[in-house]
Parts: sequence; structure tokens; C-alpha cells
Amino acid sequence: MEPNIKEFVNRIYSDLGKFSKSEKKIVDLIINDPQFVINATISQLATRGKVSEASISRFCKRMDLNGFHHLKVLLAQSSLINVEPQESSLNSHDKTLEKLMNDKEKEIQATLEGLDKSKTKEIIQTIKDARLIQVMAEGNTFPVALDACFKFNQIGRLAFTASSWEVAMGQALNLMELDVMIVISNSGESRQLIQLIEVAKKNQVKVIAFTNNSSSPIAALSDYNVDTASRGTIFMSEYFFSRVSAVTAIEAIFMLLIADNPQLKKKIQKHELLIASKKI
Repeated sequence: MEPNIKEFVNRIYSDLGKFSKSEKKIVDLIINDPQFVINATISQLATRGKVSEASISRFCKRMDLNGFHHLKVLLAQSSLINVEPQESSLNSHDKTLEKLMNDKEKEIQATLEGLDKSKTKEIIQTIKDARLIQVMAEGNTFPVALDACFKFNQIGRLAFTASSWEVAMGQALNLMELDVMIVISNSGESRQLIQLIEVAKKNQVKVIAFTNNSSSPIAALSDYNVDTASRGTIFMSEYFFSRVSAVTAIEAIFMLLIADNPQLKKKIQKHELLIASKKI
């Protein structure tokens, strides 16, 4: 299936660390000077990027595009690709912070705009009906899992996680058909998270994934995949990790759950009142 604009842009950023040297040169031009790519011939792009025309054709095929012209059409339609050249070093704090702000705004916008209404309604209903919610993530994304557990427990949805994969596997083995597993993974390719999903699916557990790549193994295994966007390349072109989009997606689901049942605000207030004694 051919990618739409959002899927193409999200995949560019989610795959930044996986491209070959030749592909990386092409991607650098797409991100740093999309206007040139739109107006260039394949020969001109090959010359400027110091790659072969065959490398450009292979890149387009890898991105599930029909060819170079298809790439140009998607870029011409897209307002999500950065149009300003990226700073290669931290020569200016102001410029770095400005770029950071722009990247985060784009991540939030792309993530929220990408929420499918009908699918989101089904996700909300699935969470509402769940007996237990296991939330799992790895590495730098794990704080998002903790935040999700905090939020869901506040509104009466019993949620839990584990920093140890072995403990998480033990938890997953006890999940039942009425339970839900939420998996948060930027790449959507974590082997350990995939194993957790496979265990959950054997027990007829619904799986909701939050990934940057809708074509990833985790997205494919899940009942629902929420696309999160990554737009950050601050210190170097390879730096693309961000938790902002995942946090945004979880926050959106949380707020929609409350909007669907205003009585949940009372549960939050009760919880806040009980923990208020820890504050000055």
C-alpha cells in the first residue's frame, strides 16, 4: 500500500538511524532542502548528494514509493518536512532552542492530527472495559509507561508496569481476555516487547500500541496502533529520539476518557487530595 504524506514523513524520521550511508545522504537533502529535491531531476539529486541514481531509485522503493516522481509529489504536498537548514553544532543557544520548539510543536501537531476518530473511540471503549491494564515500554520510553499508569489509576483503571522484562513477562502470563496490554515503542521493533505481545495474544488480550512506525512488527501484531510522530534532529542528524509524541498520545487518550465520563474528575480530585499531604 502506498504511503500517504503523514506516513511517509513519520517513516523518514523513525528510520533515521537505520538508513545506509547512501540513503542517509538522500534523507539529509530531503530534510534540509526539500525545495531542491522537489525541483531537481534524479541526476541533479544524485550529483548533489554524491550518490548514484540507482541508490535514489532503491531508496524510493524502500519507502514504498512508485519512483522519484512520487517522492517529489509527496514532498510538494507536505508541510511537515523541515524547511530550514539544520544546525550542525550548538553555535547559538537561541537557534537551538527555537529549533527545539519548532520540532516539538510539529511532533505534537502531527501526533494529534494523526489520531483516527473511529479507531480512537474503539481504543477508549477497550480501556473502559478492561479489568487490568499492563503498560510496557523499554529504555528511554519507560517513563512514558509510568506516566500512563499514574493517569489510568487516577481515573479508576487499574494499570501496572515493570522495569524488569522478566517481571513483565510474569505479569503478562496472568492477563486474561478482559485485560488490555499497552505497548509504547518508538521503533516498534523491540524483540522483548514483541514477546510480551505474543504471550498476551495467546490469552486473547487486546493490545494497543503507540509507535512511530505503522509498518513495524509491534504495530502489525497489535489490535490498535496509535501513530506517534518524531521530528527531532537537534544535536546531530542521527539524533531523533523523543518522548514528547508518545506522552502527547497517552495524554490525548486520557483526556478523551475524562471527556467521555466527566464523573472521572471526582476520582482525580480524590487522589490529588490524598497525596496533597506530601506537598509543602
